[in-house]
Amino acid sequence: MKQIIVNVTKLDIKVAIIESGKVVEFFIQNEDVARIIGNIYIGKVANVLPGMESAFLDIGLEKNAFLYVKDLREFEEKYLDGIENSEKPIEEILNVGDEVIVQVLKEPNGTKGARVTTHYTIPGKYLVLMPNNDYIAVSKKITDSYEKDRLKKILEDIKPKGTGLIIRTAARNKEESVFVKEIEYLVKKWKKIESDIFSSKPGSIVYKDTNVIRRVFRDMFSSEVDELIIDSEEHYWELIDYVSAFSENDLKLKLKLYQKSEPILEYYGIEKEVHKALQKKVWLDCGGYLIIEKTEALISIDVNTGKNTGCCNLDKTIFETNYEAALEIPKQLRLRNLGGIIIIDFIDMNSEEDKEKIIEALKFNLENDRIKTNIIGFTELGLVEMTRKRVGRQLQAYFLDRCNECAGSGYIYSLDTIIYNMIKEIQSFFHEKDIRGLNIKVSDVLYDKIEKDYIEYIKVFGKENGKDIKFKKESSYKREEIEIILIK
Repeated sequence: MKQIIVNVTKLDIKVAIIESGKVVEFFIQNEDVARIIGNIYIGKVANVLPGMESAFLDIGLEKNAFLYVKDLREFEEKYLDGIENSEKPIEEILNVGDEVIVQVLKEPNGTKGARVTTHYTIPGKYLVLMPNNDYIAVSKKITDSYEKDRLKKILEDIKPKGTGLIIRTAARNKEESVFVKEIEYLVKKWKKIESDIFSSKPGSIVYKDTNVIRRVFRDMFSSEVDELIIDSEEHYWELIDYVSAFSENDLKLKLKLYQKSEPILEYYGIEKEVHKALQKKVWLDCGGYLIIEKTEALISIDVNTGKNTGCCNLDKTIFETNYEAALEIPKQLRLRNLGGIIIIDFIDMNSEEDKEKIIEALKFNLENDRIKTNIIGFTELGLVEMTRKRVGRQLQAYFLDRCNECAGSGYIYSLDTIIYNMIKEIQSFFHEKDIRGLNIKVSDVLYDKIEKDYIEYIKVFGKENGKDIKFKKESSYKREEIEIILIK
């Protein structure tokens, strides 16, 4: 069974994907760390680097965005009077101060700014519009040749002239009427973007990808999903309206409003699984374990027998541990959203047949991953090399900050996470009628963060539950230290 769980609060929106009772994906959206992938900006060239065949653009973010020359070609041809398929160097195309309309491909990461392109794409549920192209592409996950040809034939007849389309996986087995409706919607959206471009200033956002709930519905909610459960009545009816406008009505039956008293994330065991995924060590059912560590260059995963002493012989014990690791690693990559180069150090095996079984197990369990992966195989050193496309933020980015005390070699809980846990503890006292208020002592840094970002929210939900909540700053307290005093 596959479920999508959506938790909506005034602070943020949390989304989890559960497959066969296991959390396999989790992400958060709030105003402070809103997703920018897919946004279209009017950028101004800040610097041109001929030696790197690239330019840096000011698009209004903290760090300048990076534009590679191959990501500029379509803009050059359509808007800068360029020659089709030009091979001109970037310094002959752009000058400092030029304006370029760009779309974000990758979010800023560490010291790197966002990666941008002029290959604009406007995604829908079944199709992706490419305004500057004139061809039809089909998702690689649609493998049936008859279905590919059927879909391409439908789209060739209704595709707007001078634009391109990507047929998404969700389009499988859909009829022409669905595509007609969506093309009309996407073309209208692109015309609005073009209109906004001419009336906006450099640094402006002229297109912002849809909110996280609609994006989840658009990109993840398919016939393979058994139910989407959301705990916000307002957003539930918004999704119902969205289905009515742009999708088949039978999907309505899979949309469900969560109405139990227990918080939705606790009911489905999501918080517990997410907490485990923040740890370096992952235990396997057989008694073995994984150590997952991220470095600047790559992700390393070490497989160990641990408590698994086996029952027969050493080779069987090693294979059993490695095989179970090959089942667990794809789940951890998805849940932690780890990307880039990944090196897996399985326990040494002598049998080539056993090695092939491990690779097959990895491939099979990566088939459900929405993000592109590529397994290179065992190296001469006995390590498995693979890659996974970097998309969005890693799980730890939502919960952990770099620790100044250990010079960046470890992590501590972020202030937002500490405050979130504090709010949960506060809420646990709301049902106690003899408590009329709470005096809460916190460290200087926590107090400042609460006053800046959370105080109004806390006051409102305290008042709604008849509790007076006050905070006091204690300079002697450690960063994460909190003391709650109940007033009766």
